[in-house]
Amino acid sequence: MGLFSMSTEEGNYFNDNSGFIELISCPAGGKLCAEQLNFINERMKLSRTYWINKEFPQAIEELKIAFNKTTELNSSTCIPCVELFRSTIIKSLEVRQKEFRQRKGLFKRKSHSPDYELATDFFIEFAK
Repeated sequence: MGLFSMSTEEGNYFNDNSGFIELISCPAGGKLCAEQLNFINERMKLSRTYWINKEFPQAIEELKIAFNKTTELNSSTCIPCVELFRSTIIKSLEVRQKEFRQRKGLFKRKSHSPDYELATDFFIEFAK
């Protein structure tokens, strides 16, 4: 059994009582990362809301904020949690980049080019 489970159903995604990443078990009992986990879940929900509303720069910015929050967890027992948080955020960004590419007719227009570039820059910066 892993440390976390992920809820990916749209119905659960916007349920205020469920998070995008839910803690199942943790070496530190969730005491060291509870605040960060709640913050990251909220930012990921906001990102999804912005994305649905086609507010792409804000959606990407929320993912950046969530990713940066992971730097607060520096205990050695937090390494698996941090890796999962970051990989989940990066995966979310990958999905958004894929959506950009799939909507060729819409995103080839110059008005959306900066949004795609912003997503690409963020991906390059944090996927290292």
